[in-house]
Amino acid sequence: MKFVVIIPTYNEADNVEKLIRTIEAETSSIAGHEISLLFVDGNSPDGTAALIRKMQPEFGNIELLVEESKRGLGAAYITGMTHAMKNMAADVVVEMDADFQHDPADLKRFVVQIDNGADYVIGSRFTKGGSIPKDWGFYRKFLSVAGNIFTRVVLNLPKISDYTTGYKASRVKGFLDQIDLEHLESRGFAYKMHLLVEMVDHGAKIKEIPIHFANREKGVSKMEGNNPLDSLKVVLKIRVKKSHRFIKFLIVGFVGLVINFVGYQFFFAVFKIHPALSNLIGAEGAIISNYYFNNRWTFSDRKHIDLKQFLVKFVHFNLASAFGVIFIQSGLIFVFTYFFGTELHILFFFLATAVLVIYNFTVYSRVIWRAVEKI
Repeated sequence: MKFVVIIPTYNEADNVEKLIRTIEAETSSIAGHEISLLFVDGNSPDGTAALIRKMQPEFGNIELLVEESKRGLGAAYITGMTHAMKNMAADVVVEMDADFQHDPADLKRFVVQIDNGADYVIGSRFTKGGSIPKDWGFYRKFLSVAGNIFTRVVLNLPKISDYTTGYKASRVKGFLDQIDLEHLESRGFAYKMHLLVEMVDHGAKIKEIPIHFANREKGVSKMEGNNPLDSLKVVLKIRVKKSHRFIKFLIVGFVGLVINFVGYQFFFAVFKIHPALSNLIGAEGAIISNYYFNNRWTFSDRKHIDLKQFLVKFVHFNLASAFGVIFIQSGLIFVFTYFFGTELHILFFFLATAVLVIYNFTVYSRVIWRAVEKI
């Protein structure tokens, strides 16, 4: 398996030689994998790129991309990821800083977690065993902690200790190669929030490992001055987009409900078919409608175009929908009525349906329309 460690640089002449030698020493003991380094330099005026070129003959696993000018942290990583996938046959890409705030010794731990089946490994400063520098001021600590809480609550993400860490490993096949990197919401620090959301939406198995985030050894921090505002803007824009998708999902679901009811009435009243069977026929009509319009509209950015994929996913959609109706909606109604009686059965129906809607949206967005091949 090929790991490509992407390292953006700007004026890192004081760090880069030591960084390369440290990474090479730490990764030399990793067996069964190929480790390559990809530097993306923002045309550093201090000669960082020249130092990297000087070391390339000594180590045969170093590539260098030089931007015309410094475009931001996110832009550098996006450039690196695209190059690593298209030109370096990367199986996994690792995001890592050049200033020794990320410990090169942790790279071996990222590899282990990928080997154990993780798709997205997060180096967490806030999980048990992780840390941030003790001499950080209150303002920086507050921004890190508050930013994590805000991101999780607003975006309704799985419980993760560190949403804004910059030390991560991403599996390519089925995950990173399915993400439209050119349309991430930020070219700065906040790119990582959108990338995390995309990995979650594509069903990535996430694993956190504790890391000790260090102070810079040399040089000046490259943190953009507008980082807090950019992060706030990105999180809110993603929330709005997700809300739009959910609203579309509800509209499609309402159309399906109408089709279900009309089909039920038609087959029961006209053909005198048993109500239970009439409902099943109407429900299948709703499932067909829901699949078609969700594919064409709600999840249009991930729609199934290939006929084989369309049909296979339709079968999956049917099975997921049936499971939800039988075991979640009907199951909850049964439980509610068993404990509280049937007098409030209408209320129980709507409560169970609300849970079903959340289940359906989660399964459809993370499984049915999870990773679609770009055509």
